[in-house]
Amino acid sequence: MRLPLKFTYEKYGLFLRLVEEEDAEFIIKLRTNPQLGRYIHTTSPDVNNQIEWIREYKKRELVGDEYYFIFFKDGQPVGLNRLYHIEKDRFTSGSWVFDPGATFESAIASALITRTIAFDFLGKSLEFGVEGCHVDNKKVIRFNLMIGLKIKGKRVEEKGEYYTFNMTKEDFEKNQPRIERLIGY
Repeated sequence: MRLPLKFTYEKYGLFLRLVEEEDAEFIIKLRTNPQLGRYIHTTSPDVNNQIEWIREYKKRELVGDEYYFIFFKDGQPVGLNRLYHIEKDRFTSGSWVFDPGATFESAIASALITRTIAFDFLGKSLEFGVEGCHVDNKKVIRFNLMIGLKIKGKRVEEKGEYYTFNMTKEDFEKNQPRIERLIGY
């Protein structure tokens, strides 16, 4: 299954759509923020480089290999999340970064929404966190465990060690009501 070309979705007070070229500046603002970028892959601060990356991404989106979402709250962009390494029955969720001024609830809601899209709209049965989460990123590790992800291994790269995670659709659905209550739904 694939998402429609102009896919949008609204839930938990957030609106999302697929990333477009005009989002390049917002993406750079978040991904080059020193506080937010500690545990994510380095991004060039050049807007033209980001636009080119988005153009290449749109080719992957077209064939259903990857989806990059921008989230809005009250009409303002607040964050990003992505589905990638999409295969027959599994996916990876990542590139999750939210504006420091966004609410905790919005960031958590976006993680629920992204996984709902993967499990329910795309029909996947397993989140397979290939790239993982930096071992020092304690808040995200705690959140991942809280929603049902399980640590499956560890890998090492230039920026340090990363835990890899897996989560079944059943584990996500079992934990989703508790997370929804946490964010007031």
